[in-house]
Amino acid sequence: MPVTRSEWVYEKLKEVILSGEMAPGERLVVDQLARELGTSPIPVREAVRRLEAEGWVENTPFVGARVAPVRVEELEELFTIRLALEPILARTAVRGVTEEDVERLQRLVDEMDQCIEQNNTAQYSRLNYEFHRSLYELSPWKELFRIVITVWERSARSRWIFVQTPDSMPTSQEEHRAMVQALRKRDAEELERLMRRQKERAFASYIRRIGSFASQLDSHDGTDAILEPSE
Repeated sequence: MPVTRSEWVYEKLKEVILSGEMAPGERLVVDQLARELGTSPIPVREAVRRLEAEGWVENTPFVGARVAPVRVEELEELFTIRLALEPILARTAVRGVTEEDVERLQRLVDEMDQCIEQNNTAQYSRLNYEFHRSLYELSPWKELFRIVITVWERSARSRWIFVQTPDSMPTSQEEHRAMVQALRKRDAEELERLMRRQKERAFASYIRRIGSFASQLDSHDGTDAILEPSE
């Protein structure tokens, strides 16, 4: 848990960026954020500087801080790494899994169903993250887990795309339910297959959506504030 005000503000701002509640290109006005968070401007400035150092925020002279653009080529590379590694974590997750673990994942799936009913895409995105992290954490391959989480964090901007495409949630839920069943049966090969299939579908959809957003934005000013090619 965050122990300082600056840490708390940092975690709050990072979450709204990764969840898509603050879109790529959106400005971060320190005084306004301080009022919304009920704090002084100092911890907000510290948090923004930290987010800038990590690449989530960009600061332009005479313009100020903004949420960093989504860079398409970088996401493609990160997705390729994840597609290779996440199914392995899923396969090894069945080793030593308990019924309590399975029920915890089932509860997350049930909560995501409620999000669909309420059309709460941001909360669904958070629970989806928690579902996959909880599943991967069951794997005894802790070094692989650390690698995946590091790559996952770098590609977390894809959650912004997910929030913009709520039509994909029912399909994801069908996949999640099948994963829970495979885990309940300790069927490692099936769980690996399901995870690979979901990642292939989701990543291909993300890339298509990015291209679609770029096309829609070409006719508007400030396109590069949302989507940019990697340098």
